[in-house]
Amino acid sequence: MLKETSLLNSISSQFQDAITSTTGRTKLIDSMDGIVKGTQQKLEKVQLVLQAEQKVCDALKERYAAAIAEQRHSYSLLKAFQEECAKNECLRSQTSEILP
Repeated sequence: MLKETSLLNSISSQFQDAITSTTGRTKLIDSMDGIVKGTQQKLEKVQLVLQAEQKVCDALKERYAAAIAEQRHSYSLLKAFQEECAKNECLRSQTSEILP
């Protein structure tokens, strides 16, 4: 991008000279075409990087969602286990009262 900015500044400073002659206009058009092509290439590279990063982000979101689902499932199993332990303890105490 620095290259393109430098080129634009150069064009701006020499614009009047470039407009007055045919060769100057041709050079100006060529320079502008170069800027457009360079900017387009840069944009394509950035878009490719963005797509790759988006894929990584999506994969991480899926892993996170799976981990959250697993955590919820584990919590519900733990809660059921604790309830069964409490029932078991209650039954043991009742049994120990009945059978000395």
